[in-house]
Amino acid sequence: MLYLLFSILCSTAIYLIFRFQDYFKTNLSTIIIVNYFVAGFLGFFLMPGRFSLIAIINAGWLPFAFLIGFLFVVMFYLIGISSKKAGIVVTAIATRMSMVFPIAISLFFFDENITLIKILKICLTLLAVFLAVYKKPDKKISTLFVILPFILFVGSGSVDSFVKVAQHNFIPENEASLFSSVLFFVSFIFSFFLLLFEKKPISKIRLNTLIVGLLLGVVNFGSLFFIILALSKSGIDSSLVFGINNLSIVMLSLVIGFLGFREKLSRVNWVGIVLSVISVILLMHI
Repeated sequence: MLYLLFSILCSTAIYLIFRFQDYFKTNLSTIIIVNYFVAGFLGFFLMPGRFSLIAIINAGWLPFAFLIGFLFVVMFYLIGISSKKAGIVVTAIATRMSMVFPIAISLFFFDENITLIKILKICLTLLAVFLAVYKKPDKKISTLFVILPFILFVGSGSVDSFVKVAQHNFIPENEASLFSSVLFFVSFIFSFFLLLFEKKPISKIRLNTLIVGLLLGVVNFGSLFFIILALSKSGIDSSLVFGINNLSIVMLSLVIGFLGFREKLSRVNWVGIVLSVISVILLMHI
């Protein structure tokens, strides 16, 4: 359970760092690259014992590390495009509701106990997430960009599902940090090449950019590393781990946004937050 708590805290910290990113006047693309490099290096540093390049090449999880590392970068850019074209609200809902994919994978492909009570509690979780992040759109959404949130919904859900498949079938507990490192270095390589193709010239890396990138890399690594350990060591069904994780991140982010940044929350959002608290309690007692 402690691993799940660490994953939730790290994921929520990512939200906070992005909120403060503009305050420090840092370059977002550079932060992302520094973040992936730091996250990759951190895993090698924490790896128990020695490792070899041959062992990494022969690891069964290597294709998943490449695939997920690539998808991390793609999802980041899609979130940016979808937020501008389809709206932040629709994008947030699509991203958070994508947890139905890993939950379904866990329930139907990994021999988890399926009961009516569990299904009802998971449905309550999805309802809580939807209500918590919902806001009335300020403008009409072009039908041309409706497909973007859908792609984001499928893509984000696929990332979490691939993490679950890799953890269950290919990642020994003592290689969780190594898997995370390789994955983030793959993301670093892809994001670096994408930066080279941007029209904007590469600016000098300032100290505050390095600091923010360093902090983001640490918590980004922690969010993945600890969720893998939570899936394998928490003793909680994976479907519930994903439910508790996503729900808690949404709830904490909204409360922090309201208390720390004076973000407006509607009555519907508050109903969602209350349901989120109830859902987390219920999920932990299945």
